[in-house]
Amino acid sequence: MRSLGIIVFGIAAAATPIFSQAPAGTRPAFEVASIKPGTPGIRESVVNQPGRFAAHNVSLRMMIGFAYSLRDFQIAGGPSGITSDRWSIEAKAEEGSKFSTTGPPEPGKTCPVGLALQSLLEDRFALTTHRETRDVPVYALVIDKDGSKLKGVDPPSLPTPGQTPAQPPRPGPGGALPANFTPQPGAVMAGPGLILASAVTMAQLVNVLNRGLDRPIIDRTDLKGFFNVRLQFAPENTPGVATGAAPTDGPPGIPVPATEPQGPSIFTALQEQLGLKLESTNAPVEVMVIDSVRKPTEN
Repeated sequence: MRSLGIIVFGIAAAATPIFSQAPAGTRPAFEVASIKPGTPGIRESVVNQPGRFAAHNVSLRMMIGFAYSLRDFQIAGGPSGITSDRWSIEAKAEEGSKFSTTGPPEPGKTCPVGLALQSLLEDRFALTTHRETRDVPVYALVIDKDGSKLKGVDPPSLPTPGQTPAQPPRPGPGGALPANFTPQPGAVMAGPGLILASAVTMAQLVNVLNRGLDRPIIDRTDLKGFFNVRLQFAPENTPGVATGAAPTDGPPGIPVPATEPQGPSIFTALQEQLGLKLESTNAPVEVMVIDSVRKPTEN
């Protein structure tokens, strides 16, 4: 078997929330920010750290998604340039200010760096928006007629302050992980044709599935608690990093066995392996509509 890199989503991963937006006067702001045109042919990247935001060769659409905690389908309107034009941004907070928070992140709330990016977008790109609720095509994730195959497990324990995160295991002969390998509790790992998860909620699973499909997923399973997941499917259905959120300062990818190209679709795999089903339907979704935006002011 070949081995391929994967994307690791940590314990804080959750379902995409309705976007949060604080009044401009109450938001943190960067002290300095440099905005330059992107470089063609350079891979896009985003680094999000307390008090610092660095984005290279990213679209304005991606930055809006990160700043307001939005998926791509939640961004509407605006000129074509918000997707085609590329920008590089280096922004830092005032010395001594790290936009620090205490405790785990609260679901549905944008991180302090994201709030500071909101201020930057409104100031330098003159971004103005409004909210709307629209009826859009979605997938409803439901339990299959034969019942769920997911078994409940104990919740993951919160890391002890100062504790060094566990390192991914070293691959064995041929660069592949053991067939029975599972991530550390609370983590989700998505690779070509494979999703592995240990002690995760349905919200975390839906968040990963959402990244690879053509429409949003709404969880209607009513499954509570934590579950281990091993889902194998055709690699062309592999979830990728969502547009609008591409941090690169997380845990590194590690090799996993590749799935056969002739494997089942992700729809079939969900039914056969997890006892879940995706049904096409329509549902109201809150979106951000871009009213106006312009190219950024000079540094």
